[in-house]
Amino acid sequence: MQFIIRIHRQIERIKLRFQTIGWLARTNLISFSIAFLACSDSQDPLKPNDPDEPTPCLNASGECSQSVQLGEQSFLPILRTHSLDKEDRKIHTAIIIIHGTTRNHSSNFETMISAVQEEGASLDDIMVIAPKFQIAEDTPTANEPFWTNSGWKKGHLSVTDSKPRPRVSSYGAIDKIIEILSIKSRFPSMNEIVVTGHSAGGQVTHRFAAGSQVEGTIEHINIRYIVANPSTYLYLGPERLIDGTFSSPIRSECPEYDYWHYGLKNLNTYMRSISLAQIEQNLLDRDVTILIGDQDLGSNQLDVSCGANLQGGNRFSRGQNLVSYMDSLFPTNNHTEKIVPGISHSGKGMYTSPEGLSVLFPS
Repeated sequence: MQFIIRIHRQIERIKLRFQTIGWLARTNLISFSIAFLACSDSQDPLKPNDPDEPTPCLNASGECSQSVQLGEQSFLPILRTHSLDKEDRKIHTAIIIIHGTTRNHSSNFETMISAVQEEGASLDDIMVIAPKFQIAEDTPTANEPFWTNSGWKKGHLSVTDSKPRPRVSSYGAIDKIIEILSIKSRFPSMNEIVVTGHSAGGQVTHRFAAGSQVEGTIEHINIRYIVANPSTYLYLGPERLIDGTFSSPIRSECPEYDYWHYGLKNLNTYMRSISLAQIEQNLLDRDVTILIGDQDLGSNQLDVSCGANLQGGNRFSRGQNLVSYMDSLFPTNNHTEKIVPGISHSGKGMYTSPEGLSVLFPS
């Protein structure tokens, strides 16, 4: 019964919206809407927003799901507190939170909602968005891109299988979300976008800050990047901290230590779209906070490859080394270090800490 009522409401709205159009066109459109709704379910990325959906939507389930169109027949699943398709004159801040290796975007969505509530800010005018970068085992639909387990972290193009799927960079998908948020007619009060992620999400955030071109096309919105406890960072040059000084390691002992995504050699398709000079300038100019827990000293899911180990022994030391590197060799950089005492490898612990809240919601 609820399904039938929902269809009826959709039809009535369509009738009102198109009352000035000829009878035939209106009838065809209504018939299409009926067929579309009848064939849709809660997982269909083409399903229109439910008019009865709560706003803000705080449930990390189907009712807060939406899909962002990345290209023809290519849709990225996300969770969000507010629709990206509807005009909202209240929203002034959007927080895009990137999940970690387990791709549990729902827990990240809930974590950021908790952080907003902990701060005492209003979810009426702050939007939280949690995209999901799927891999094959997530069984994506035919029109959802998916990546290898390491590829989405590095901004690689999505993979193909027996089905024809357009290839898209995971970083390009974040660009698309930001482009939508920057539409003035849809979000006229939007003045800040925060891109952040913990662990593997932090890896994405730091590289995305270096490679994304979308920030340069938006003048009315401030974009900030918060990088929380990643396993590794992007280095702009060949130097690493060796015996207390930044110098180049012996390449024969670790020949690919400065290949993408540890460094700027052997770049992928997304990163090659701009020059090395522009990548460097991006990472120097952009507002980047390195948020690190001083107890994140363990090895769980830590990258222990040769290139990673040259950045430090654990996530905490790697964060400190990266900031020291930027300050020593690129003193004009806009990176800021923020240490969270007593927190190890916990996204919720990081974001809801006083230090995490202070960078998410600076006064």
